[in-house]
Amino acid sequence: MKALVSNRSIVTRLVNLVCSKSVGGQGGHVKDVPIPTISPDDILVKVKAVALNPTDFKHLDAISPPHSIIGCDYAGVVEQVGSAVKSGWKPGDRVAGAVHGGLFPNKGAFAEYLVVDSDLAWRIPDEMSDTDATTYGVSAVTAMLTLNVRHGLPFVQGDDAALGDEAIFIYAGATSAGLFHIQLAKAAGYRVVTTASPRSFDLVKAYGASAVFNYKSATVAADVIKAYPKISKAVDCFSEGKSTSVCAEVLRNNGGTVITLLPNGKSSVPGVTYDMVVAYTVFGRPFQWLPPVGPKFETRPADREALVRFYKVLPTITHVLKPIPTVKQKEGFEGIFDGLNKLRAGAVAGGK
Repeated sequence: MKALVSNRSIVTRLVNLVCSKSVGGQGGHVKDVPIPTISPDDILVKVKAVALNPTDFKHLDAISPPHSIIGCDYAGVVEQVGSAVKSGWKPGDRVAGAVHGGLFPNKGAFAEYLVVDSDLAWRIPDEMSDTDATTYGVSAVTAMLTLNVRHGLPFVQGDDAALGDEAIFIYAGATSAGLFHIQLAKAAGYRVVTTASPRSFDLVKAYGASAVFNYKSATVAADVIKAYPKISKAVDCFSEGKSTSVCAEVLRNNGGTVITLLPNGKSSVPGVTYDMVVAYTVFGRPFQWLPPVGPKFETRPADREALVRFYKVLPTITHVLKPIPTVKQKEGFEGIFDGLNKLRAGAVAGGK
């Protein structure tokens, strides 16, 4: 099969990491590799569509060791079913989800075939396109992990819960992760307060935000506190620049936790703590970035159990948790490279 495989040296990866740049070419190439062999608990998926995330180009630029297949979000059809699989999969079933792409030579979504844990995938409803199905990958999984597991919001079981009085602050609501956070929090009965640029105000409100503030405003935190003084939960879906400190300021009155998607040190606001989420913990295996010196991530069984639960119920709640807008690139691997370059340049907003 053909796959997008990483090829950067450790020196180039370290330079890119330290300088936050992308030097040394595209960082990967399309090559022929063996179709991966499945274990008794796996399914083999023929990939039909993929979605892109910032983590994909970050892996290409700095994290991925050579010979790793890139890509996390996919949709396709089941090609082969492992001998011990009990979840009812059969060849031809439509399937989607996310995998830990960019770290292994036999697992990554940017390939013609993909190995998936049979219980860590979900069935695409008949009425949904493959492109829409790919949006429920890393972004949706991250929202589930931050809100349902870390912040303890109720899991969505069916229709939206009635809105209560409690509000939650979601920074960067117009991002892919932000739009899923807004929907999941609203479905759990929370009023969602978010930030966006003015051009995206209508978008985040259409996805369920109760209030939206201009993230460029110098008084954004004070404005949020004035309107919603009792917020004690926040998620920073940007996690760069001043975004996390803005979240901490919003929680100043009550204290609480800001969940971040990137490292952000310690909070300087009394009573406010930061907790970083890495979506890859949902796959139930320990891993390390840039071994032997990079950070290690231990197994978190509860995170994996949460993903199993989420993907099991997802086909029945897509009327509540809607797919986010998509922007289609060129067919094939050329479209992947073009899309990753747009993500690197910060030229993608309001869609996957």
